[in-house]
Amino acid sequence: MNSKYALRGFPILIAMTTAALLITGCASLDADRELDMAAEMALRNSSTVDPAVAWSLPVEGESPAWDGMAPLSYDAAVSVALQGDPTLRAALAVIVERRAQYVQQGLPPNPTIAFGIGVAVDGLSGSPLFLKGIQMLSWLWKNPWRVEAAEAELRAAVYDAVNQCVNVLAKTRIELAGVLAAQELLALDRQYVDITQKTIELVEAMQSAGELAELDVDRARVDHQQAVSSLVASEYALLEAKLELLATMGRPDASTSWEAIGELPPSWDIPEDETELLGMAAVGRLDVAAALEAVRVVEADLGLARTRRIPEVGFSLDYWDNFSGREAVLPGATITLPILDNGDPAIAGKKAHLEQVRMKLLAASETAQREVRTTYNQLKDARLQAEIIRHGQLDAAVRAQERSDSAYSEGEVSLNTLLMTQRQRIEVERALVRMEFRTMQAMCMLRQAVGGSFDQSLNTVPQFEIESRPERKASEPSS
Repeated sequence: MNSKYALRGFPILIAMTTAALLITGCASLDADRELDMAAEMALRNSSTVDPAVAWSLPVEGESPAWDGMAPLSYDAAVSVALQGDPTLRAALAVIVERRAQYVQQGLPPNPTIAFGIGVAVDGLSGSPLFLKGIQMLSWLWKNPWRVEAAEAELRAAVYDAVNQCVNVLAKTRIELAGVLAAQELLALDRQYVDITQKTIELVEAMQSAGELAELDVDRARVDHQQAVSSLVASEYALLEAKLELLATMGRPDASTSWEAIGELPPSWDIPEDETELLGMAAVGRLDVAAALEAVRVVEADLGLARTRRIPEVGFSLDYWDNFSGREAVLPGATITLPILDNGDPAIAGKKAHLEQVRMKLLAASETAQREVRTTYNQLKDARLQAEIIRHGQLDAAVRAQERSDSAYSEGEVSLNTLLMTQRQRIEVERALVRMEFRTMQAMCMLRQAVGGSFDQSLNTVPQFEIESRPERKASEPSS
């Protein structure tokens, strides 16, 4: 049996397949470019913390920014959260997964090889042989749509990862502010315990001198015990605030024997014009950018669905060797006609799906606008309330308490007045701390609502193209 003709025909099929692989199957699985893009966009969260450095460290490893015992600042907490939060690492892993899917969608289908060797059963000489190679060609007009959808999904994964950074770090800052507030409330409760203890000593001395009844001593002691109870509650509230922050930072088993440091609230350069804030959100919201990519994915899926109206085409090449020794090479094609299934149901379904994702994009945009306006309103309210308490209520409460202390010593006011003014002062001071925390909370939520930063140069969502083979960065010489 001579197979020289087969050896002439099948290299044609192999050459066509190899050419297709060289043209379309050359994309790289390396996702470093997209990860670098995510790290660059994540700089909007902090100008002093490099996300790329944090992500290069083990997620459960020690952080160079904080040893677990030193005073914890906003920047240190952000750095630890960037390294230790597992949801961020999961979002980065999605980028790598989407890169692999992008490469997969660009590959042509594998060729099919079939063969058979016959055995004569009638005692005569000779045996038949056939070889068959099949390569589908429909991928030539289908794969571009698949690649377009995969590119959009990869971009969306980058935006989602950075948006997760924005959300986690906003929560980290708010919770650190909560620790700062809890520390101040604990200090105020300790101060109030000291005040009530001194009041007991004063009342006991006056009762011993016959100036007051035993009932007045009991009432002073009740106030003192209430102050002690509030102190204990504040101690546990501080501990809980620290535990919540440590969990957000990815260090739930770390010690709580540390102190938070920082301003409450810090000084941020926040635009005072609502229109400007809305404009920042229009170009800076990463969830809206990801929703736009979801629209592009479905648009590509709709284009792919329309290709179902085109016949499925495949190229085949057969080699036959019969009993008599005659050989033949048969080039051919397979065509699947879209007669019974013409693609109309698939197209109609994708059109409906496209309308859904467009409405989700609109909803995401409207949600961004609502969050900007409501959080900005909350910020203005908290600021004004803090100013009223600081310059109005607190000054009056301090003066009233100081005057009542002096007047009580001289017998001009009753014990009820003294205890009431003491309670009023501590309550006003607590209210100021809580309002300062509310101010910081509103600031963080507004920063999150505009996209992660009040710096327009950092807050703009960049548009970027997916490269099949991204250029490698030249390594810098070591110093």
